[in-house]
Amino acid sequence: MYGHWRLRTLLRLFGALTLLVSVGASAGAWYEYQSENFTVYSDVPERRVYELMRDLERFRRTALSFTGQEETPENQKLRVFHFRDSGEFERFTGDRKIAGLYRETWEGPIIFSRDGGHGISGSGLIFHEYVHHLMRERSGMTYPRWYSEGFAELLASAELHKKTVLVGGLPEWRLSAWAENDPLTIEQLLAPPPLAAQNGEDNSRYWNNYYASAWLLTHYLQLGHTAGHPDYRAATTSYLKAVAAGENPFAIFEEHFGKSIEVIGREMLAYMRDDIQRYQLEIPEYTYSIPRRELTENEQLFLLAAEAMDFDKPQLALEYLKRSEQQGLGWSENLTAMAVIEAEKKNYKLGEKVVEEIGEHGQISHLTAANLAQFYLLRLQALTLTREWDEDFYESAVKYGKIAVQMGPNYLPGYRTLWTAYQLKGESEDALQIMLSAYHQEPSHLNLNATLGFYLAHLEKDALAREYLERVVAWSHSEDLRARAEALLERRK
Repeated sequence: MYGHWRLRTLLRLFGALTLLVSVGASAGAWYEYQSENFTVYSDVPERRVYELMRDLERFRRTALSFTGQEETPENQKLRVFHFRDSGEFERFTGDRKIAGLYRETWEGPIIFSRDGGHGISGSGLIFHEYVHHLMRERSGMTYPRWYSEGFAELLASAELHKKTVLVGGLPEWRLSAWAENDPLTIEQLLAPPPLAAQNGEDNSRYWNNYYASAWLLTHYLQLGHTAGHPDYRAATTSYLKAVAAGENPFAIFEEHFGKSIEVIGREMLAYMRDDIQRYQLEIPEYTYSIPRRELTENEQLFLLAAEAMDFDKPQLALEYLKRSEQQGLGWSENLTAMAVIEAEKKNYKLGEKVVEEIGEHGQISHLTAANLAQFYLLRLQALTLTREWDEDFYESAVKYGKIAVQMGPNYLPGYRTLWTAYQLKGESEDALQIMLSAYHQEPSHLNLNATLGFYLAHLEKDALAREYLERVVAWSHSEDLRARAEALLERRK
Protein backbone atom coordinates (compact mmCIF):
# COMPACT_ATOMS: atom_id res chain seq x y z
CA MET A 1 0.00 0.00 0.00
CA TYR A 2 1.07 3.57 -0.62
CA GLY A 3 2.12 5.59 2.43
CA HIS A 4 0.02 8.66 3.16
CA TRP A 5 2.78 11.06 2.08
CA ARG A 6 3.22 9.19 -1.21
CA LEU A 7 -0.47 9.41 -2.00
CA ARG A 8 -0.46 13.16 -1.30
CA THR A 9 2.53 13.57 -3.62
CA LEU A 10 0.76 11.77 -6.44
CA LEU A 11 -2.39 13.81 -5.98
CA ARG A 12 -0.48 17.09 -5.94
CA LEU A 13 1.22 16.10 -9.17
CA PHE A 14 -2.16 15.63 -10.76
CA GLY A 15 -3.74 18.77 -9.36
CA ALA A 16 -6.20 17.36 -6.81
CA LEU A 17 -7.93 15.29 -9.45
CA THR A 18 -10.42 13.67 -7.13
CA LEU A 19 -12.31 16.92 -6.64
CA LEU A 20 -13.44 17.02 -10.26
CA VAL A 21 -16.76 15.45 -11.21
CA SER A 22 -17.50 15.63 -14.92
CA VAL A 23 -20.86 16.86 -16.11
CA GLY A 24 -22.87 14.04 -17.64
CA ALA A 25 -20.69 11.30 -16.16
CA SER A 26 -22.57 8.14 -15.39
CA ALA A 27 -23.97 8.04 -11.87
CA GLY A 28 -25.55 4.58 -11.99
CA ALA A 29 -23.91 1.19 -11.68
CA TRP A 30 -22.53 -0.40 -14.83
CA TYR A 31 -22.76 -4.13 -15.50
CA GLU A 32 -21.04 -6.58 -17.80
CA TYR A 33 -23.38 -9.01 -19.58
CA GLN A 34 -22.14 -12.12 -21.40
CA SER A 35 -24.14 -13.99 -24.01
CA GLU A 36 -22.64 -16.65 -26.28
CA ASN A 37 -21.24 -14.15 -28.77
CA PHE A 38 -21.49 -10.66 -27.26
CA THR A 39 -20.17 -8.79 -24.26
CA VAL A 40 -22.27 -5.77 -23.31
CA TYR A 41 -21.29 -3.04 -20.85
CA SER A 42 -24.26 -0.96 -19.79
CA ASP A 43 -26.00 1.12 -17.15
CA VAL A 44 -29.38 0.60 -18.84
CA PRO A 45 -32.11 -1.27 -16.90
CA GLU A 46 -31.51 -5.01 -16.98
CA ARG A 47 -34.63 -5.97 -18.92
CA ARG A 48 -33.78 -3.71 -21.84
CA VAL A 49 -30.17 -4.89 -22.01
CA TYR A 50 -31.43 -8.47 -22.27
CA GLU A 51 -33.72 -7.37 -25.11
CA LEU A 52 -30.79 -5.79 -26.92
CA MET A 53 -28.64 -8.91 -26.54
CA ARG A 54 -31.36 -11.26 -27.66
CA ASP A 55 -31.88 -9.12 -30.77
CA LEU A 56 -28.15 -9.22 -31.52
CA GLU A 57 -28.00 -12.99 -31.04
CA ARG A 58 -31.07 -13.50 -33.26
CA PHE A 59 -29.61 -11.29 -35.95
CA ARG A 60 -26.36 -13.26 -35.82
CA ARG A 61 -28.30 -16.52 -36.15
CA THR A 62 -30.21 -15.02 -39.08
CA ALA A 63 -26.97 -14.17 -40.88
CA LEU A 64 -25.54 -17.65 -40.29
CA SER A 65 -28.77 -19.40 -41.31
CA PHE A 66 -29.11 -17.32 -44.48
CA THR A 67 -25.56 -18.21 -45.54
CA GLY A 68 -25.71 -21.84 -44.41
CA GLN A 69 -22.92 -21.30 -41.86
CA GLU A 70 -22.45 -23.57 -38.88
CA GLU A 71 -23.58 -22.25 -35.49
CA THR A 72 -20.23 -22.09 -33.70
CA PRO A 73 -18.77 -19.35 -31.46
CA GLU A 74 -16.56 -16.61 -32.88
CA ASN A 75 -12.88 -16.21 -32.01
CA GLN A 76 -13.67 -13.15 -29.94
CA LYS A 77 -16.93 -11.78 -28.57
CA LEU A 78 -17.92 -8.45 -30.06
CA ARG A 79 -18.17 -5.76 -27.35
CA VAL A 80 -21.11 -3.37 -27.01
CA PHE A 81 -21.28 -0.19 -24.93
CA HIS A 82 -24.97 0.56 -24.32
CA PHE A 83 -25.71 3.95 -22.70
CA ARG A 84 -28.73 4.98 -20.67
CA ASP A 85 -27.87 8.70 -20.90
CA SER A 86 -28.03 10.05 -24.45
CA GLY A 87 -25.96 13.04 -23.30
CA GLU A 88 -23.13 10.80 -22.21
CA PHE A 89 -23.45 8.83 -25.46
CA GLU A 90 -23.13 12.14 -27.33
CA ARG A 91 -19.88 12.97 -25.54
CA PHE A 92 -18.30 10.05 -27.41
CA THR A 93 -20.13 10.12 -30.73
CA GLY A 94 -20.93 13.82 -31.13
CA ASP A 95 -24.54 12.98 -32.03
CA ARG A 96 -27.30 11.86 -29.64
CA LYS A 97 -29.80 11.39 -32.48
CA ILE A 98 -28.21 8.30 -34.00
CA ALA A 99 -29.13 4.87 -32.60
CA GLY A 100 -25.54 3.75 -32.52
CA LEU A 101 -22.38 3.10 -34.45
CA TYR A 102 -19.73 0.48 -35.05
CA ARG A 103 -16.02 1.18 -34.70
CA GLU A 104 -12.79 -0.68 -35.36
CA THR A 105 -10.38 -0.23 -32.46
CA TRP A 106 -7.08 -1.80 -31.43
CA GLU A 107 -8.99 -3.69 -28.74
CA GLY A 108 -11.27 -5.15 -31.38
CA PRO A 109 -14.51 -4.01 -33.01
CA ILE A 110 -17.11 -2.38 -30.78
CA ILE A 111 -20.70 -1.23 -31.06
CA PHE A 112 -21.78 1.99 -29.34
CA SER A 113 -25.53 2.30 -28.84
CA ARG A 114 -27.94 4.32 -26.74
CA ASP A 115 -31.08 3.11 -25.05
CA GLY A 116 -34.33 3.84 -26.80
CA GLY A 117 -36.50 1.46 -24.85
CA HIS A 118 -36.93 -0.88 -27.81
CA GLY A 119 -33.84 -2.99 -28.24
CA ILE A 120 -31.82 -2.22 -31.34
CA SER A 121 -34.67 -1.63 -33.79
CA GLY A 122 -33.78 0.81 -36.52
CA SER A 123 -30.06 0.12 -36.15
CA GLY A 124 -29.47 -1.19 -39.65
CA LEU A 125 -26.12 0.55 -39.94
CA ILE A 126 -24.92 -1.38 -36.88
CA PHE A 127 -26.20 -4.61 -38.39
CA HIS A 128 -24.42 -3.73 -41.65
CA GLU A 129 -21.08 -3.47 -39.91
CA TYR A 130 -21.69 -6.61 -37.90
CA VAL A 131 -22.20 -8.56 -41.13
CA HIS A 132 -18.75 -7.38 -42.24
CA HIS A 133 -17.39 -8.60 -38.90
CA LEU A 134 -18.98 -12.02 -39.41
CA MET A 135 -17.76 -12.31 -43.01
CA ARG A 136 -14.19 -11.64 -41.91
CA GLU A 137 -14.44 -14.07 -39.00
CA ARG A 138 -16.08 -16.82 -41.02
CA SER A 139 -14.35 -16.67 -44.39
CA GLY A 140 -10.73 -16.67 -45.42
CA MET A 141 -11.79 -15.26 -48.78
CA THR A 142 -11.54 -11.57 -49.66
CA TYR A 143 -14.76 -10.51 -51.38
CA PRO A 144 -14.98 -7.75 -54.00
CA ARG A 145 -16.37 -4.50 -52.63
CA TRP A 146 -19.71 -4.69 -54.45
CA TYR A 147 -20.53 -8.08 -52.91
CA SER A 148 -19.16 -7.27 -49.47
CA GLU A 149 -21.26 -4.10 -49.24
CA GLY A 150 -24.28 -5.49 -51.05
CA PHE A 151 -24.50 -8.56 -48.85
CA ALA A 152 -24.12 -6.45 -45.69
CA GLU A 153 -26.94 -4.18 -46.89
CA LEU A 154 -29.11 -7.19 -47.75
CA LEU A 155 -28.90 -8.62 -44.24
CA ALA A 156 -28.79 -5.30 -42.39
CA SER A 157 -32.41 -4.53 -43.25
CA ALA A 158 -33.60 -7.70 -41.51
CA GLU A 159 -36.89 -7.28 -39.64
CA LEU A 160 -37.04 -9.16 -36.32
CA HIS A 161 -40.49 -10.47 -35.49
CA LYS A 162 -41.60 -12.72 -32.64
CA LYS A 163 -40.91 -16.06 -34.31
CA THR A 164 -39.59 -15.11 -37.74
CA VAL A 165 -37.09 -12.78 -39.38
CA LEU A 166 -37.65 -11.19 -42.78
CA VAL A 167 -34.58 -10.54 -44.97
CA GLY A 168 -34.53 -8.49 -48.14
CA GLY A 169 -36.39 -5.27 -47.42
CA LEU A 170 -35.16 -2.00 -48.90
CA PRO A 171 -32.68 -0.42 -46.47
CA GLU A 172 -34.37 2.71 -45.13
CA TRP A 173 -31.05 4.56 -44.96
CA ARG A 174 -30.66 4.18 -48.77
CA LEU A 175 -34.09 5.49 -49.77
CA SER A 176 -32.59 8.67 -51.24
CA ALA A 177 -30.08 6.86 -53.44
CA TRP A 178 -32.26 6.72 -56.53
CA ALA A 179 -34.21 9.94 -56.04
CA GLU A 180 -32.12 11.71 -58.69
CA ASN A 181 -29.96 8.94 -60.15
CA ASP A 182 -30.48 5.54 -61.70
CA PRO A 183 -28.82 2.51 -60.11
CA LEU A 184 -25.22 2.01 -61.13
CA THR A 185 -24.58 -0.56 -63.84
CA ILE A 186 -22.96 -3.90 -63.06
CA GLU A 187 -19.85 -2.68 -64.89
CA GLN A 188 -19.66 0.31 -62.55
CA LEU A 189 -20.11 -1.93 -59.52
CA LEU A 190 -17.35 -4.31 -60.57
CA ALA A 191 -14.85 -1.49 -61.05
CA PRO A 192 -15.64 1.67 -59.04
CA PRO A 193 -13.40 4.62 -59.88
CA PRO A 194 -10.30 5.10 -57.73
CA LEU A 195 -11.02 7.25 -54.72
CA ALA A 196 -8.50 9.83 -55.84
CA ALA A 197 -10.45 10.34 -59.07
CA GLN A 198 -13.80 11.04 -57.41
CA ASN A 199 -15.17 14.51 -56.98
CA GLY A 200 -15.17 15.31 -53.26
CA GLU A 201 -18.42 17.27 -53.47
CA ASP A 202 -20.34 14.30 -54.91
CA ASN A 203 -18.48 11.60 -53.03
CA SER A 204 -21.11 10.76 -50.40
CA ARG A 205 -23.89 10.76 -53.00
CA TYR A 206 -21.88 8.42 -55.23
CA TRP A 207 -21.23 5.94 -52.43
CA ASN A 208 -24.85 6.02 -51.30
CA ASN A 209 -25.81 4.97 -54.82
CA TYR A 210 -23.00 2.42 -54.90
CA TYR A 211 -24.21 0.72 -51.70
CA ALA A 212 -27.84 0.77 -52.84
CA SER A 213 -26.90 -0.64 -56.26
CA ALA A 214 -24.70 -3.30 -54.67
CA TRP A 215 -27.70 -4.24 -52.50
CA LEU A 216 -29.86 -4.58 -55.64
CA LEU A 217 -27.40 -6.80 -57.50
CA THR A 218 -26.73 -8.99 -54.47
CA HIS A 219 -30.47 -9.17 -53.74
CA TYR A 220 -31.14 -10.39 -57.27
CA LEU A 221 -28.35 -12.96 -57.25
CA GLN A 222 -29.36 -14.34 -53.84
CA LEU A 223 -33.16 -14.04 -53.87
CA GLY A 224 -34.22 -13.56 -57.49
CA HIS A 225 -34.99 -17.28 -57.82
CA THR A 226 -37.82 -16.90 -55.27
CA ALA A 227 -39.64 -14.71 -57.82
CA GLY A 228 -39.20 -17.12 -60.72
CA HIS A 229 -35.89 -15.78 -62.04
CA PRO A 230 -32.92 -18.10 -62.64
CA ASP A 231 -31.09 -19.30 -59.53
CA TYR A 232 -27.66 -17.68 -59.62
CA ARG A 233 -26.49 -18.63 -56.12
CA ALA A 234 -24.08 -21.40 -57.18
CA ALA A 235 -22.79 -19.28 -60.07
CA THR A 236 -22.22 -16.37 -57.69
CA THR A 237 -20.18 -18.55 -55.33
CA SER A 238 -17.95 -19.93 -58.10
CA TYR A 239 -17.52 -16.45 -59.61
CA LEU A 240 -16.51 -14.90 -56.28
CA LYS A 241 -13.96 -17.67 -55.70
CA ALA A 242 -12.45 -17.09 -59.13
CA VAL A 243 -12.21 -13.33 -58.58
CA ALA A 244 -10.60 -13.89 -55.18
CA ALA A 245 -8.07 -16.15 -56.92
CA GLY A 246 -7.05 -13.25 -59.16
CA GLU A 247 -9.20 -13.74 -62.27
CA ASN A 248 -10.41 -10.70 -64.21
CA PRO A 249 -13.97 -9.98 -62.99
CA PHE A 250 -15.13 -8.86 -66.44
CA ALA A 251 -13.48 -11.59 -68.51
CA ILE A 252 -14.92 -14.49 -66.50
CA PHE A 253 -18.42 -13.14 -65.86
CA GLU A 254 -20.21 -14.88 -68.73
CA GLU A 255 -18.27 -18.10 -68.12
CA HIS A 256 -19.77 -18.40 -64.63
CA PHE A 257 -23.23 -16.89 -65.08
CA GLY A 258 -23.89 -18.18 -68.59
CA LYS A 259 -24.99 -14.70 -69.71
CA SER A 260 -23.32 -11.41 -70.45
CA ILE A 261 -23.07 -8.59 -67.94
CA GLU A 262 -25.55 -6.59 -70.02
CA VAL A 263 -28.20 -9.34 -69.95
CA ILE A 264 -27.90 -9.88 -66.19
CA GLY A 265 -28.09 -6.10 -65.78
CA ARG A 266 -31.41 -5.95 -67.65
CA GLU A 267 -32.78 -8.85 -65.59
CA MET A 268 -31.73 -7.04 -62.41
CA LEU A 269 -33.59 -3.85 -63.37
CA ALA A 270 -36.71 -5.84 -64.26
CA TYR A 271 -36.51 -7.51 -60.87
CA MET A 272 -36.26 -4.11 -59.19
CA ARG A 273 -39.40 -2.86 -60.96
CA ASP A 274 -41.65 -5.84 -60.39
CA ASP A 275 -40.38 -8.68 -58.26
CA ILE A 276 -38.37 -7.59 -55.21
CA GLN A 277 -38.84 -10.40 -52.68
CA ARG A 278 -38.35 -10.69 -48.94
CA TYR A 279 -37.22 -14.01 -47.53
CA GLN A 280 -38.66 -15.39 -44.29
CA LEU A 281 -36.55 -17.37 -41.84
CA GLU A 282 -37.72 -19.26 -38.78
CA ILE A 283 -35.35 -17.91 -36.11
CA PRO A 284 -36.54 -18.62 -32.55
CA GLU A 285 -35.95 -16.19 -29.75
CA TYR A 286 -32.66 -16.46 -27.89
CA THR A 287 -33.41 -18.24 -24.62
CA TYR A 288 -29.98 -19.05 -23.17
CA SER A 289 -28.99 -17.46 -19.88
CA ILE A 290 -27.13 -14.15 -19.98
CA PRO A 291 -25.08 -13.80 -16.78
CA ARG A 292 -24.20 -10.35 -15.56
CA ARG A 293 -21.81 -8.92 -12.99
CA GLU A 294 -21.47 -5.45 -11.58
CA LEU A 295 -18.31 -3.62 -12.65
CA THR A 296 -16.16 -2.05 -9.98
CA GLU A 297 -16.01 1.74 -10.10
CA ASN A 298 -12.42 1.68 -11.36
CA GLU A 299 -13.14 -0.98 -13.97
CA GLN A 300 -16.07 1.01 -15.34
CA LEU A 301 -14.03 4.20 -15.50
CA PHE A 302 -11.10 2.46 -17.18
CA LEU A 303 -13.33 0.96 -19.89
CA LEU A 304 -15.03 4.29 -20.65
CA ALA A 305 -11.70 6.14 -20.62
CA ALA A 306 -10.18 3.63 -23.03
CA GLU A 307 -13.05 4.17 -25.46
CA ALA A 308 -12.73 7.95 -25.08
CA MET A 309 -9.09 7.60 -26.15
CA ASP A 310 -10.19 5.53 -29.15
CA PHE A 311 -12.47 8.44 -30.07
CA ASP A 312 -9.43 10.74 -29.71
CA LYS A 313 -10.92 12.53 -26.71
CA PRO A 314 -8.16 12.53 -24.06
CA GLN A 315 -9.86 15.17 -21.93
CA LEU A 316 -12.98 13.04 -21.67
CA ALA A 317 -10.79 10.07 -20.76
CA LEU A 318 -9.14 12.09 -18.01
CA GLU A 319 -12.49 13.16 -16.61
CA TYR A 320 -13.41 9.52 -16.14
CA LEU A 321 -10.05 8.45 -14.74
CA LYS A 322 -9.89 11.33 -12.26
CA ARG A 323 -12.89 9.82 -10.47
CA SER A 324 -11.05 6.55 -9.76
CA GLU A 325 -11.12 5.07 -6.28
CA GLN A 326 -7.58 5.38 -4.92
CA GLN A 327 -6.15 2.04 -3.87
CA GLY A 328 -9.29 0.26 -5.07
CA LEU A 329 -9.12 -2.73 -7.39
CA GLY A 330 -7.84 -1.46 -10.75
CA TRP A 331 -6.16 1.65 -9.30
CA SER A 332 -2.77 0.91 -10.91
CA GLU A 333 -4.37 0.47 -14.34
CA ASN A 334 -6.23 3.77 -14.03
CA LEU A 335 -3.25 5.64 -12.59
CA THR A 336 -0.89 4.47 -15.35
CA ALA A 337 -3.56 5.32 -17.95
CA MET A 338 -3.60 8.88 -16.58
CA ALA A 339 0.20 8.96 -16.76
CA VAL A 340 0.05 7.99 -20.44
CA ILE A 341 -2.45 10.75 -21.25
CA GLU A 342 -0.25 13.29 -19.47
CA ALA A 343 2.84 11.98 -21.30
CA GLU A 344 1.11 12.55 -24.62
CA LYS A 345 1.03 16.23 -23.59
CA LYS A 346 4.78 16.05 -22.75
CA ASN A 347 4.04 16.05 -19.01
CA TYR A 348 6.11 13.25 -17.51
CA LYS A 349 6.16 13.97 -13.75
CA LEU A 350 3.15 11.83 -12.88
CA GLY A 351 4.49 8.93 -14.93
CA GLU A 352 7.91 9.12 -13.32
CA LYS A 353 6.38 9.00 -9.86
CA VAL A 354 3.96 6.22 -10.81
CA VAL A 355 6.79 4.11 -12.23
CA GLU A 356 8.71 4.51 -8.98
CA GLU A 357 5.73 3.44 -6.88
CA ILE A 358 4.48 0.64 -9.15
CA GLY A 359 7.94 -0.91 -9.14
CA GLU A 360 7.60 -1.73 -5.46
CA HIS A 361 4.50 -3.86 -5.85
CA GLY A 362 5.73 -6.92 -7.74
CA GLN A 363 3.43 -8.48 -10.35
CA ILE A 364 1.37 -6.17 -12.54
CA SER A 365 -1.55 -6.79 -14.90
CA HIS A 366 -1.20 -6.79 -18.67
CA LEU A 367 -3.11 -3.49 -18.76
CA THR A 368 -0.71 -1.80 -16.34
CA ALA A 369 2.26 -3.25 -18.25
CA ALA A 370 0.87 -1.97 -21.56
CA ASN A 371 0.40 1.50 -20.06
CA LEU A 372 3.95 1.57 -18.68
CA ALA A 373 5.31 0.43 -22.05
CA GLN A 374 3.34 3.21 -23.73
CA PHE A 375 4.67 5.78 -21.25
CA TYR A 376 8.28 4.88 -22.05
CA LEU A 377 7.53 4.74 -25.77
CA LEU A 378 6.11 8.27 -25.67
CA ARG A 379 9.26 9.49 -23.92
CA LEU A 380 11.39 7.79 -26.54
CA GLN A 381 9.35 9.17 -29.44
CA ALA A 382 9.67 12.70 -28.05
CA LEU A 383 13.46 12.29 -27.96
CA THR A 384 13.70 10.94 -31.50
CA LEU A 385 12.09 14.14 -32.80
CA THR A 386 15.30 15.91 -31.69
CA ARG A 387 17.48 13.05 -33.02
CA GLU A 388 18.31 11.94 -29.48
CA TRP A 389 18.06 8.45 -27.99
CA ASP A 390 17.76 6.96 -24.54
CA GLU A 391 18.57 3.27 -24.32
CA ASP A 392 16.97 2.98 -20.87
CA PHE A 393 13.65 4.28 -22.21
CA TYR A 394 13.88 1.81 -25.11
CA GLU A 395 14.68 -1.16 -22.88
CA SER A 396 11.86 -0.25 -20.48
CA ALA A 397 9.35 0.05 -23.34
CA VAL A 398 10.40 -3.36 -24.66
CA LYS A 399 10.42 -4.95 -21.17
CA TYR A 400 6.93 -3.82 -20.29
CA GLY A 401 5.69 -4.47 -23.83
CA LYS A 402 6.81 -8.09 -23.56
CA ILE A 403 5.12 -8.44 -20.17
CA ALA A 404 1.88 -7.04 -21.66
CA VAL A 405 2.00 -9.51 -24.56
CA GLN A 406 2.86 -12.50 -22.37
CA MET A 407 0.16 -11.75 -19.79
CA GLY A 408 -2.49 -10.57 -22.25
CA PRO A 409 -1.95 -12.41 -25.56
CA ASN A 410 -5.29 -11.16 -26.93
CA TYR A 411 -4.63 -7.49 -26.06
CA LEU A 412 -3.35 -5.90 -29.29
CA PRO A 413 -2.30 -2.52 -27.81
CA GLY A 414 0.53 -4.39 -26.03
CA TYR A 415 1.81 -5.77 -29.34
CA ARG A 416 1.46 -2.38 -30.99
CA THR A 417 3.65 -0.62 -28.42
CA LEU A 418 6.28 -3.36 -28.69
CA TRP A 419 6.54 -3.33 -32.47
CA THR A 420 6.63 0.48 -32.52
CA ALA A 421 9.59 0.44 -30.11
CA TYR A 422 11.40 -2.01 -32.38
CA GLN A 423 10.67 0.18 -35.38
CA LEU A 424 12.17 3.21 -33.64
CA LYS A 425 15.34 1.22 -33.00
CA GLY A 426 15.48 0.10 -36.63
CA GLU A 427 14.85 -3.54 -35.70
CA SER A 428 12.52 -4.15 -38.64
CA GLU A 429 12.52 -7.95 -38.50
CA ASP A 430 11.72 -7.98 -34.78
CA ALA A 431 8.93 -5.45 -35.41
CA LEU A 432 7.55 -7.60 -38.22
CA GLN A 433 7.60 -10.75 -36.10
CA ILE A 434 5.58 -9.03 -33.37
CA MET A 435 3.06 -7.84 -35.96
CA LEU A 436 2.74 -11.38 -37.28
CA SER A 437 2.32 -12.73 -33.73
CA ALA A 438 -0.54 -10.27 -33.25
CA TYR A 439 -1.99 -11.29 -36.63
CA HIS A 440 -1.97 -14.91 -35.48
CA GLN A 441 -4.27 -13.83 -32.63
CA GLU A 442 -6.55 -11.57 -34.70
CA PRO A 443 -6.29 -12.34 -38.46
CA SER A 444 -9.52 -10.46 -39.29
CA HIS A 445 -8.49 -7.23 -37.50
CA LEU A 446 -8.73 -4.38 -40.04
CA ASN A 447 -6.18 -2.03 -38.44
CA LEU A 448 -3.69 -4.85 -38.05
CA ASN A 449 -4.02 -5.87 -41.70
CA ALA A 450 -3.47 -2.23 -42.67
CA THR A 451 -0.38 -1.96 -40.46
CA LEU A 452 1.11 -5.15 -41.87
CA GLY A 453 0.35 -4.19 -45.47
CA PHE A 454 1.84 -0.71 -45.22
CA TYR A 455 4.90 -1.88 -43.28
CA LEU A 456 5.65 -4.74 -45.67
CA ALA A 457 5.32 -2.29 -48.57
CA HIS A 458 7.72 0.05 -46.75
CA LEU A 459 10.18 -2.85 -46.44
CA GLU A 460 9.68 -3.49 -50.19
CA LYS A 461 8.23 -6.95 -49.53
CA ASP A 462 5.61 -6.34 -52.19
CA ALA A 463 4.42 -9.90 -52.68
CA LEU A 464 3.78 -10.32 -48.96
CA ALA A 465 2.13 -6.90 -48.64
CA ARG A 466 -0.47 -7.53 -51.35
CA GLU A 467 -2.84 -9.83 -49.44
CA TYR A 468 -3.04 -7.43 -46.49
CA LEU A 469 -3.53 -4.36 -48.70
CA GLU A 470 -6.27 -6.12 -50.67
CA ARG A 471 -8.13 -6.76 -47.41
CA VAL A 472 -7.87 -3.07 -46.53
CA VAL A 473 -9.42 -2.11 -49.88
CA ALA A 474 -12.18 -4.70 -49.46
CA TRP A 475 -12.95 -4.09 -45.79
CA SER A 476 -12.28 -0.47 -44.88
CA HIS A 477 -14.88 2.30 -44.95
CA SER A 478 -12.14 4.91 -44.54
CA GLU A 479 -11.60 6.65 -47.86
CA ASP A 480 -8.10 7.70 -46.85
CA LEU A 481 -7.07 4.18 -45.84
CA ARG A 482 -8.51 2.61 -48.99
CA ALA A 483 -6.90 5.25 -51.20
CA ARG A 484 -3.46 4.64 -49.67
CA ALA A 485 -3.82 0.87 -50.09
CA GLU A 486 -5.11 1.22 -53.66
CA ALA A 487 -2.17 3.48 -54.57
CA LEU A 488 0.35 0.95 -53.29
CA LEU A 489 -1.37 -1.92 -55.10
CA GLU A 490 -1.46 0.03 -58.36
CA ARG A 491 2.16 1.08 -58.08
CA ARG A 492 3.30 -2.48 -57.53
CA LYS A 493 1.34 -4.24 -60.30
